[in-house]
Order: sequence, then C-alpha cells, then structure tokens
Amino acid sequence: MKAVKWRDLSDDEIRQRARELSEEVFNVRFQLAMGMAKNPSRLGQARRDLARAQTILRERGVAGAVTVGAGPGRAEVTGKSEAKRRAPRGGTASRRRSGASPAKKG
Repeated sequence: MKAVKWRDLSDDEIRQRARELSEEVFNVRFQLAMGMAKNPSRLGQARRDLARAQTILRERGVAGAVTVGAGPGRAEVTGKSEAKRRAPRGGTASRRRSGASPAKKG
C-alpha cells in the first residue's frame, strides 16, 4: 500500500494493520526457515509496509507508535548518552588496524 493511502487511515486502523503486518513478518520468516513459504517476496513487502505504518504514526506523534513491532528482548537502552554509546573502546581491533603488536604486561 502506498504512503498516501496509509495517510488516509485513522490512527487506530494504522495500529491494527501494523500489528497484522508484524504477525505476517513473523509468520513468513518462520515459513522461510521451514522451507514452506509460498511467496518469499512477501516478507520484503510486509517489512516495508510495516515501516510505512510506523513512520506515519511517528509523524502524527501517536503514543505507542514505536512499540508496534517491539517484543521481549527488544527494549530500548536508556540512561546512556549518545557520546558514550558511540565512543570507541580501544580494544584489540584498534591495535590490529594500526599494525602495532599488543603491549606486553609484566
């Protein structure tokens, strides 16, 4: 469905369709894993439609828009600043890139 048609729907209708699409994405992924999917391309279509629905809900500022597809284990991390999350840790990967050998402790 095009975004123009999504915008014509009410907030409740969009939420309901988003829930249905979330379930469809789950079901198609499950079918793909089992080798039983009738239309594997439907997974991409359902994901795009779900993203459209969530985007329109966010644009409208509707409460609960972000949690439409959230499930257990997908909670958002809070309490950390953006700078801390993106700061490099300086582990072995940074030493490997620079070509230096690891420092010996002793």
